[in-house]
Amino acid sequence: MTHWGVWLHAVRPLPELAALAAAAEERGAAALLVADEGTDRDLYVTLAVLAQATTSALLVAAVTNPYTRHPVATAAAFASLAELAPGRVVAGFGAGGSRVLGPIAVSPSRPFTALVETVDVVDDLLAGQVVDHRGEVTVASVAIPWSAGRLPIAIAGRGPRVEHLAGTRADWALLAGKATRRVEALARDLRAAGVAARGRAPKLAWNPIVAWSPAMAAEVRSHLAYITVDLPPDDRRRLGVDDDLVARLRSVVNAEGPDAAASLIPDAVVEEYAIVGTRADVVARLSDLCRRARPEVVALDASDYSVRLIEECAGVMRDAGVASGPVPA
Repeated sequence: MTHWGVWLHAVRPLPELAALAAAAEERGAAALLVADEGTDRDLYVTLAVLAQATTSALLVAAVTNPYTRHPVATAAAFASLAELAPGRVVAGFGAGGSRVLGPIAVSPSRPFTALVETVDVVDDLLAGQVVDHRGEVTVASVAIPWSAGRLPIAIAGRGPRVEHLAGTRADWALLAGKATRRVEALARDLRAAGVAARGRAPKLAWNPIVAWSPAMAAEVRSHLAYITVDLPPDDRRRLGVDDDLVARLRSVVNAEGPDAAASLIPDAVVEEYAIVGTRADVVARLSDLCRRARPEVVALDASDYSVRLIEECAGVMRDAGVASGPVPA
């Protein structure tokens, strides 16, 4: 059964985010996913506030990376959150994209290796093990003995290696920034990889980009600015995104923000990555894709960060046949 949730960026004051999270849970949201972007409010402080504002929704880091914090600090932060909300915290990881790594001027040489090592180090530390590791990540005989135990791991990423890692290693695979035409096949492949590797499939949380109003449609193009910049070369060519456009997008995003870059996003990118139309159109497409891909959670972006929008999301999910209420971690 598919449940619904909300994907948040910590771009509003924490009391507002807490009120929004409480409103979402009251209306049936099963999960609250919070992005970790270095220029937003801190991921762990935000999740702690949401933990105290809610009682049943999963709290998912969506996602942190190997570079903005040392994995030992990351493990201690997740263990602390687990004390606040036992059974509700999901430790989410990715390699990091331009939005989070650009502001700190990090250009990783081996991002996939660093991601794998970070997941392993954090997982072992949460389990109370003494960890000594040398690689892209360095840890010198450290333990977190007060940790209550391992947490469910979530992994998100663009490329095939990270997708395979999510299928074979993670408890949750996060499908964000995915072309809608890929969702069904990707869900099938992730589950098959998990069963083949360890006898069980990962749970799936899908973050579709949707818009059923003109204001939301405008927001979609802003949201797609970072996705367009980070497109793999093959996808760029297929969608008509050349190097000059990428350079212009980077310049505008860095100087003025993603809203200023919205008008530069080609229609082909919107059609590939978003579900835009009337409310009835969006409901129909979400219902069809959920039926075919069967994600455990569909998480909609908070968009304008209003309770009104949360109520609309709840209604859209209900009409698409998506369930309300808690889902196990």
